[in-house]
Amino acid sequence: MKPAPPSLPKSQLPQPRKLPVQARSRALVDAIAQACQRILDKEGEDALTVNRIAEVSGATVGSIYQYFPNKESMIASVFERVLDQESEQLYRMREQMHDLPLEAILRQVFANMIRVELQLHRLSRAFHARYRSALHLGLWHAPQASAQEFINTTWLVLLQMHAADVQTAHPQLAAYLLGKGLREVIHNAVQDMPDRVQSPEFLDALMAMAMACIQTGRGPQS
Repeated sequence: MKPAPPSLPKSQLPQPRKLPVQARSRALVDAIAQACQRILDKEGEDALTVNRIAEVSGATVGSIYQYFPNKESMIASVFERVLDQESEQLYRMREQMHDLPLEAILRQVFANMIRVELQLHRLSRAFHARYRSALHLGLWHAPQASAQEFINTTWLVLLQMHAADVQTAHPQLAAYLLGKGLREVIHNAVQDMPDRVQSPEFLDALMAMAMACIQTGRGPQS
């Protein structure tokens, strides 16, 4: 079976030289990606060399270059693995939040965003910063064609579902600030002060900004 084409965020990342088709080649590429992740987790990016990957994965240097043209494509494979796993977890988390009040939902969502961004940052700070627009967990396996469509069909719908808790005449603006603005705040904070973003105070401050977005008072409808 021919592999499905990559989704939009994935297509923005460095691509492999070719995609594995048969089960044996898929297992080989998976072993290489697992080795890359293990090295990044345990030894850091400086240790990620082809020889070290070959040693950990059991693959030959030639077979590694057969699928991966450079170091960035190898790191991309790790980020893809992480986001594939986190995307599945995000889906399960959303299923469990239906009956929660809006504030509790926002706190869980932002805490999860912080955790994932930190995980990506620790794998490779430079890669995380360079491909920030492609490393969007919400869009990773989403059917939406753009970030704005994603905001309209997720964040705006969330606010509409909890209209009793939303006190703003501009819900679309509030949805944009929650889905785009605060994501940028989290990403930049992870880059600038990764130790601070793990504190309860950071999440509390983020929640204060979020609640300010949705509780600005209902002025005259435009």
